[in-house]
Amino acid sequence: MSTLTFGLAYVAYVLLCADVVLHARGRPKRALTVGLAAVLVAHVALVWGWRFGWSPSAALAKGVAGFVVFHAAFAAIVLAAVAPEPWSGRLLYASLPVASMGAIGAALRYDYVRGLRVPLIVALAVTVILLARTFTGPRPRPSTGP
Repeated sequence: MSTLTFGLAYVAYVLLCADVVLHARGRPKRALTVGLAAVLVAHVALVWGWRFGWSPSAALAKGVAGFVVFHAAFAAIVLAAVAPEPWSGRLLYASLPVASMGAIGAALRYDYVRGLRVPLIVALAVTVILLARTFTGPRPRPSTGP
């Protein structure tokens, strides 16, 4: 069950990275945002049900800061799936650093997700590179007419 639960978390993180890059490039895909939210809801349901037994005290026992970071990113991503543009993109942009801190922080702290350390860092690095190229790369030349 652990492989499924945290495999879904990694898939959701990669989808978030792709969604942020597409939004930054002016090509948002609502289906991607909705798919991301669906994968994330499945992950969160598994974490709450399997890991915490639906107990808020069990969830908070790992630390209030982690709880807040995790659920802030979760709420922003779910809201992005239903919010109109440009709010959807803004919510995704805001959730990427929060999700990155939560996901990479958990992978560095807990042994049961240590296998995701390098893949998460690589996903973030690729995303940062693509975003940098998006904002600093060559701009298309305006057409001069027929």
